[in-house]
Parts: sequence; C-alpha cells; structure tokens
Amino acid sequence: MIGFLFLGAALFWLGFTVYLIIIAPGWLGLKTTTSWLLRLLLVPLLLVGPFMDEIVGRRQFETLCEERAVVWVAPNAEKVTAARKAATKDEDLSGYWIPIRSRKFEYLDAASGVPFMGYEAFSTKGGRIARIALLGGEHSCSPPAPNALNHLNIDKLLEQGKTK
Repeated sequence: MIGFLFLGAALFWLGFTVYLIIIAPGWLGLKTTTSWLLRLLLVPLLLVGPFMDEIVGRRQFETLCEERAVVWVAPNAEKVTAARKAATKDEDLSGYWIPIRSRKFEYLDAASGVPFMGYEAFSTKGGRIARIALLGGEHSCSPPAPNALNHLNIDKLLEQGKTK
C-alpha cells in the first residue's frame, strides 16, 4: 500500500513538472528560443531538485563515516589495568546538507580518569524525501568491530574497573 502511495506521489510530481514546463514560459512572456532554454533548465531542476539534499547529504555522510568513524587508541593504552566507560556524548553536527548526529564513546583509565580509547558513531534520517521514505528509520555508521577493543581486552578492563 505504501508503495502505491509513493508511486502516486511520483506520478503526481512528474505530471506537475510537465505542467510547469509547458506553462511557465507563457507566464513569463518568453518567446520560442528563450522558452525552450527555460524548459531545458526546469526539467533537471524540478526532477532532481527535491532530491539534491539527499544526493549531496548522502555523499557528505559517507565521507564523514570514512574519515571519523575510526577507533583512536592512546599510546599508553597497554598500561591501563582497569577501565570505566565515560558517559556518551551526543551532538548534532552543523555544516551538512542533512541533519547528522554524532555519538562519542570513550573509555577512561579507572585510576587516572584519562581517556585511553574512543570512537564516534554517526546517524542520520536523511534528507527531506528520505525522512518520509525511511518511515522513522535511520542510517548509521560506526567503526567495524574495533580490534583495539579485542586487543586491549576491554571487557576484562571494565570488569576490573567496577571492582576498584
């Protein structure tokens, strides 16, 4: 049923685009050559325009994930004997075409309280059209099963941090 609604909306938008392409030059009183130029400009603008935030925003999101969704480990991480998890920090990132949320995870040395390892995870509900299409879902990225977590045996460090 939802598929039919999206198909109906797409057909409506296509019909509306054709209508505007035919009528708009007349509204502006343009002659034949300039009216065809306007029509050529309106086709991509009206058919691709509503999805531009999704197209550009998706590329920005993928680039952000490649650059910042990595695990960082402090040089002295091997010396940590007990750890605790810091409170996660959520932040809405600005400067992107689509709303993107960052969640920072840090692990602290239980003795000194200094962070020795951390990573960021990102999520988005997409652009204007994707927010409707996802029906409340979201896209997210985080580092793949961080080897640093396994190498440092973070679960054991966290257990030891609870007992101290």
